Amino acid sequence: MRDEFGTDVSALEEEVIALRKEVRLLQLANAELERLVVRDTLTPLYNRRHFMNCLTERLSRLERYGTAAALLFVDLDGLKQINDTFGHAAGDYALLHMARLLAGAVRSTDIAARIGGDEFALLLDGLSECAATEKAAQLSLLICETECRFGEDVLPLSASFGCTALRADDSDFAAIARADLAMYAAKRQPATLAPLAVAANAP
Repeated sequence: MRDEFGTDVSALEEEVIALRKEVRLLQLANAELERLVVRDTLTPLYNRRHFMNCLTERLSRLERYGTAAALLFVDLDGLKQINDTFGHAAGDYALLHMARLLAGAVRSTDIAARIGGDEFALLLDGLSECAATEKAAQLSLLICETECRFGEDVLPLSASFGCTALRADDSDFAAIARADLAMYAAKRQPATLAPLAVAANAP
């Protein structure tokens, strides 16, 4: 069908439909790229880069408005043993299982990220160091009591925690260092006491 100027209207309509499809595909591709920029490649959690950006933002908010927040480091215990005993696919599944538990246990205002091979981090809005320690105790119990089944095997999972309250004069690296030291202090505790959260009060 042609209009009064002899233009093929049907062909134009087909071109418009095709262009709309291309635009939609580009939008989907851009959305996927944006997701990849902030998300971990293995788990549904955020990646280290996005976590660091959020930590910097939380510290700025704390300095400006006094908004409390806590940083919680989580280390999956015994990942090497899981890999050696059950295979690397089982190790990846253990990380995914841990990530899902953490993601399901935080609020929409919190940030859950995988920041290294077997290390995770949580930014907990509005929590004191004491409250974050209690949260870590709840998480450790959840991890121990939730069965992680991989095929016919049940993977033994536990975690070590280190937490610290963010301070107005903190740098992001200072806050991370405190939480990291606390986490490794927890890992050094006797097995009968682990996993426990250790609050980092040292400067």
